Amino acid sequence: MSQTKHDHTVVIIGTGFGGTMTAIPLATEFTKRQKGEDILMLERGTWWTTPVSTVQDKEIKTAEFLANKKQPVQYWSSQNHFRGFLDIFSRCYRRTKDENVFTKLFRSLRNEDGLYDFTIMGTRGFLGLFGRKSDGVTVIRANGVGGGSLIYSNITIQPPDFVLTDDRWPMSWTKQEREDYYNLARHAISFSVISALKARDAHQIPFTGVKMPGDAINAGLSNIVVRSAHLKPHWDVGSDPNNSSNPRGIKRYHENPPPPPPSDPPAPPVPDRSNALWIDRARVFQLASKQLTSDYGTVDLAINDLTPEDSMLGVDSTGMPNDNLPHNYPLEKSVNYCERQGRCNVGCLPGARHTLNKQLMAAALGKFDGTPPAFPNLKIEPLCEVDVIRALPGGGYEIHYLKRRHDDPSSVDKTVVTAGMVIVSAGCLGTNELMLRSKQKGALPNLSDKVGVGFSTNGDYLAFLERTKERASIVRGPVTTSFAHFNTDQKGTGPEGSRDNPNPALFHTIEDQGIPPALASVVGEGLPLIQRLVEKGSGGGFLFLAILRYLKKRIPQLIREIWRNSSERAEFFKSEEERVSNMMCVVAMGRESSQGVFRLGGIGETPLRISKPGNVKFWEDPVYDSIRETLKQLATKLRPEGTAIEFINPFLTPTAEAAGAESIALSHPLGGCRMGHSAADGVVDEFGHVFDKAKTGAAPFYEGLYIADASIIPTALGVNPSLTISALSLRIVDQIIKELPKV
Repeated sequence: MSQTKHDHTVVIIGTGFGGTMTAIPLATEFTKRQKGEDILMLERGTWWTTPVSTVQDKEIKTAEFLANKKQPVQYWSSQNHFRGFLDIFSRCYRRTKDENVFTKLFRSLRNEDGLYDFTIMGTRGFLGLFGRKSDGVTVIRANGVGGGSLIYSNITIQPPDFVLTDDRWPMSWTKQEREDYYNLARHAISFSVISALKARDAHQIPFTGVKMPGDAINAGLSNIVVRSAHLKPHWDVGSDPNNSSNPRGIKRYHENPPPPPPSDPPAPPVPDRSNALWIDRARVFQLASKQLTSDYGTVDLAINDLTPEDSMLGVDSTGMPNDNLPHNYPLEKSVNYCERQGRCNVGCLPGARHTLNKQLMAAALGKFDGTPPAFPNLKIEPLCEVDVIRALPGGGYEIHYLKRRHDDPSSVDKTVVTAGMVIVSAGCLGTNELMLRSKQKGALPNLSDKVGVGFSTNGDYLAFLERTKERASIVRGPVTTSFAHFNTDQKGTGPEGSRDNPNPALFHTIEDQGIPPALASVVGEGLPLIQRLVEKGSGGGFLFLAILRYLKKRIPQLIREIWRNSSERAEFFKSEEERVSNMMCVVAMGRESSQGVFRLGGIGETPLRISKPGNVKFWEDPVYDSIRETLKQLATKLRPEGTAIEFINPFLTPTAEAAGAESIALSHPLGGCRMGHSAADGVVDEFGHVFDKAKTGAAPFYEGLYIADASIIPTALGVNPSLTISALSLRIVDQIIKELPKV
């Protein structure tokens, strides 16, 4: 690290999983060293919090606390009907000046501090409105303090070992070291990073205690499948077939009712009531998946929940909490808990999700109850969008960024700070764009020529099945309850027709996916609206169309049906849950080939462009054929007998194709600044050091420049990536700390 005097010791760009997992350990180390070292975190978005009373914040003081700290803050959208839909797309969607002709002309239509960034890569078309052409990838990403944790599905899942031992992973870690970092990451997400570091020092990873560990911000991972907190799930418990050292095991639906006692005459079978209180979607999905694969179960969720009422807090002979219940401890202190509102991706009103803004607020600002910040040496600057990183001749870096004004985020001030060390954690798209631009402008001229190479969609795929034979009730519960793995190296995990020949190369995961009630309110308009959003973006034209479509259908319906509602309950008055009661939504991930290439866009193009060699379409990757085949088989288990209903991906329909908007819609972009052995095959090494291709020897790197986020992952994972990003980032920061100048 440069010895030249700079504005800050370290600047971290981004506050998501990579940024948080590196910032807090560094702040901990700097506090121990007492050398006046500090960290500045730059985040392009704002703070987000709930506007309603919670168990831990009955007086709704969090927003007031942030405002008093001179921090910009916004509330989650709180309405669960059509007004909520309008609020999400008018206030919570990020729209920049260059979105289209409307946002260029009217500042009121811009929304630089919106929560969702709907990134469509391709050509803009005439005035940003007509003739737009997608590159075939559309990415939904977060914009706010906490990064992707603000809108992810809370799924904390480890990929099978064969994914991480792929030759494209230039890793020197042993199997034991790999498992240690994954368990450390579980603790960091489920309780807090500070708690994880202390538990590791005390040799308590993986954590198996029955009391909440010290310095916990959250109450542990949960498996949520019952309709309300405190209910006993009566599940079957087994070991994880893909990760033998996973301390949490796998929980599955128990479907066999106990036999009736002998009697004369024989008594009729008694239905099993032990599972009667399961969330419909979890029960339906797991029973269908069981017919297709032996590898399925309940996902580990980074959500606080309450331990079932009739369970005792104790450990069994293996050190696990008895009954294999999740680590959560309502008797230790009052915690926010899941209320099954189905709103994980649009903002948790009860405040139960383990979003990283909770940890960052406690670390840098303190708490509204008067608790001081854990680290006075850590500062977070929201509404700061980094443009370029420039290497300085004497060592260290200049970070050039646009600082948006709190009262008017469409107004910016150009700002420059210097630091001896920079950690780039801006997310896959943000990091690739920043590194490509810094290379193009000559600010980091010796970056590897592989910058932008090796992008992966992670096999992301969204699909809907209408008219299921059983109620799925997809607006109830956490947004995801269950998973099913296919084509692993475990026997019996292939789809029909290939059970005896599983192919790990086409490994993929299917998960149930809920819909927030506000979005369910536009069922009937939903798929056309989604396609229109892909085609035209999220500007004022889309909002006008959404309102028009809704009113065109609802007003005549209201006039017609209000008169007959007294004698027959009209369709108009049905709830959002009723409208989607017999619909199943799923998301998939798989081992996509990871061959995408980013480049910077030019005039008439989006800031980033993406392509595959030979102009191959992203949805033509072989893993998508495997996913679609699995969904065909899954549909046969879910649809009524005698029907031919199939899963539909709204982004891959003839309508989307005709609009030039056919694409893979994803939320888990990976790669582009992938790990490699040298600058010839990667952008960073396994510890996040950024290669300097002009250097040779033992340290051919830009000194003090690191990347720690999804962009360094060299292959698709086939599962949700947050746990892997966290594990890699914790390993990177351990190495950074080892390399710090001695005190």
